[in-house]
Amino acid sequence: MNANDLLIELRKFVLIKSGLRNIDPAHCKIISEYVFQETKNYVSETTIKRFFGFANTLHKFSLFTLNSLSQYIGYNDWDSFSKDKENQTTSVQSIWQDLKLKAHAITEISLIAKKNNSGVPFNATANRSFFYPDFDYFLKNNYQFTTISAQPGQGKSILLAHMVEYFFLSENALYKNDIILLVNSTSINTIIQNGDTLKDWFLKEFKFGSLTELISFFKKNPEKREGRFIIIVDGIDEHLARSNYFKTFIDFLYSIEENNFVKLIFGLRTNSWINLQPAIYGSASLTKAWYTGLFYDEETLSNVPSLNADEVLYTLSHIENKIINRADVSPPLLTQFKTPFWLQVYFKLKDENHHLELSNPLLCYELISYFLEKRVFLAKKSTEKVFLLKKISDCISEGNKKLRVSKEKILSYINCYPDAYEELLHAGIIIEEKRLSTTIPTEIVRFLNDDIYTYFLFIQITDKFEYRPCKSFFEHILNSFPGQTSRRDHILNWAIRFCITRNEIAALKSIFRLPFTNSEKNSAFDFICYVSKYELCKPNSNFNKLSIGIDFIDIMATGRTMSNLYKETIKTISENVLNEDVQIMLHVIECNVNLIDVDKVALANTMQLLKRNYKRLSELFPINPYDLILYFYNNLVNKPNESKTLEDKIIKLCQEIDQSKPQKNEEITSAEILSYRLVLITLFSQKSYAECHRFIMAILTKYPNIFYVRHSVFSPFLLLHLGQTYIKLNYFKKAQRIIQFVDKIISSDYTYYTNFILASFSVFKANFYNATHNYEQALIETNIGLDITGKNDFKMFEIALLLSKIDTLKHTEESEEVSNVIKELLNFLTVHKLSMPDYSNLSSHEFEHTFKILKSYRRHQNL
Repeated sequence: MNANDLLIELRKFVLIKSGLRNIDPAHCKIISEYVFQETKNYVSETTIKRFFGFANTLHKFSLFTLNSLSQYIGYNDWDSFSKDKENQTTSVQSIWQDLKLKAHAITEISLIAKKNNSGVPFNATANRSFFYPDFDYFLKNNYQFTTISAQPGQGKSILLAHMVEYFFLSENALYKNDIILLVNSTSINTIIQNGDTLKDWFLKEFKFGSLTELISFFKKNPEKREGRFIIIVDGIDEHLARSNYFKTFIDFLYSIEENNFVKLIFGLRTNSWINLQPAIYGSASLTKAWYTGLFYDEETLSNVPSLNADEVLYTLSHIENKIINRADVSPPLLTQFKTPFWLQVYFKLKDENHHLELSNPLLCYELISYFLEKRVFLAKKSTEKVFLLKKISDCISEGNKKLRVSKEKILSYINCYPDAYEELLHAGIIIEEKRLSTTIPTEIVRFLNDDIYTYFLFIQITDKFEYRPCKSFFEHILNSFPGQTSRRDHILNWAIRFCITRNEIAALKSIFRLPFTNSEKNSAFDFICYVSKYELCKPNSNFNKLSIGIDFIDIMATGRTMSNLYKETIKTISENVLNEDVQIMLHVIECNVNLIDVDKVALANTMQLLKRNYKRLSELFPINPYDLILYFYNNLVNKPNESKTLEDKIIKLCQEIDQSKPQKNEEITSAEILSYRLVLITLFSQKSYAECHRFIMAILTKYPNIFYVRHSVFSPFLLLHLGQTYIKLNYFKKAQRIIQFVDKIISSDYTYYTNFILASFSVFKANFYNATHNYEQALIETNIGLDITGKNDFKMFEIALLLSKIDTLKHTEESEEVSNVIKELLNFLTVHKLSMPDYSNLSSHEFEHTFKILKSYRRHQNL
């Protein structure tokens, strides 16, 4: 054995002794401590790192180090270890077995390095067994070499590691007689650092002057061959970028004699493969010897497809130590994870931050930010790299298939900072490709990932507005990117994250005031919830317990969506905010949510918190919301209400509003919106329809243009409430005009409305058609509403619509269906453990008797 073989053996036994199958730099400190405990000799962590190849080795290892490690594994010293290993290999064995032993030692170390370089634990990576039959076909047929080619981060190295284990090294490996030699970048770097040529190294290790000489020997002596000789070379892209190494590689391919037992596999990035292709296509023998494989894509020059959903979920399940299903991962994130590289980023980010959830779409953006922070913003030459990436993103145009730019267009920038450009290529942030569809093949440059390109587009916007988000900032986004596109969605989300991380909350109101589409506004509102919840959990965040103010309340109050995300956000922030006034307003919103959820327990708990601040509530709101909420709570728990005092307070408020001077829409406050909403549903529940009408008219006196607001859900809420009031007062023509007006504003795409408003609109229309005896249409609207409430968990509206459906069916020939709907209603109440509060009955006065019977039956059932 030569010295290198002995070192490889020593490494292997140190690993075994330490109980490690794989090793990473973090283990080196542990091994250092183990050696000291065992031998009382101190071998530093740095020396252990050099010993395992994690740090550069500028000189030979000292005899002290070698003796200490030999003693650690049970030998007296390095000399006795060396003699023992020499004795083991001097026994007579065939040339083939000797080659196999040498190759195995190199492959073992290369495999350990490959597993340790895996961004996620190797046992968590998908083995991609779909590829195995294709590889097996290559081994068994008359091909000389094949390539596993892919873009950076597609997982080609991990795929190779899995194949080496499956076919050659595992306990049940198919081809145990074959020699497998895995050579990676670490092996190549060691050879170069030692001043050897590949030829010298091959001669030293395998006693043959070259691979050609080895092939010739076994051709002349076929009886000495016991299998195939498989050579896998991976991670040499950086070397192939240099012309002298590239020429050596091409010469090597040409030098191989045709045979059926030596097989070569090269793991290459596609940009390396682009440069190799002309040399291969120029040779008929090489073209014939090359196996492209079933999965080779002529356009991308890759034969490593993206991960499928099952493979992504397999890895995530291993990372999370629990079964992860599709429903647990947000769809955009699942798509992002189909590039294995993002799973590696997630694994590292998760180790630093435990607050991220796979169901949270924000995670897509946090991954990109984290990756670019490490690889660009905190890396060497960061200023030059950021400059280049901005210029590249600025020059990119949308081609037929990919976002790319001709290298010629950015050559002047590349020439300014060639080293930074090369590092960006090596890091896999940008990619060079050949465009072959043009008359003259041209080089093009693109980002590894479109989302990274979008990020740098966004960075340019922040530069343009000097990092100050404002109305003009969002107008620029609106006018620069076409609507209904994923790019504008991503830019908007980056902008939301940017505003919240800087605590520029007021700027976010522009999203709802500008003519973004309703879909974009709803998505933006959800994303505000996601980011605010996440930022609140982060240490040192600008958006924190102390900084949350009225601007955040304004957004939450005018964008009531009633989703689970909204409820969780309100609750999370109300439990953490330190500003008492903000906390009180959040508790009022919580109570509003609990009323619609018909959640007695949650309502009672939040009311206790509000009661402590009863006096401050009267100062913050035009009417004390606690009195209104208490009315509904009593309704929920079937307690009598002393409503005279409350009625007097409402009448007084109505008079005050009516006597106000007309004001602009933007002057209405969140406290007013929350109060008016509670007052109106209280009056409606009390069946004080005339008072309800008077109150809405008073609001119109103070805010004459309130119905023309398109950025807040308060305007459609007010309109629908007025419509319901008109029905109760038998003003059917006026109610019909409300229906037509709401239909018109909803069809205008920039109007902001939510699923809650749509459900409310369905209740209104169902009631209108019931009241005007158009029962067929009433049934259609009821079913539309039930579809919305079922998907969005609007419990109060679900009860109201089921009651409306019973009312409708009683007037039709479908009367036998009434029993079925009653059963459906009672089952819904039982499953969700709900009562049937009076305020959920929005049906006609003729239905009162039926409602009382149903409620009485429900109460009897509970007893």
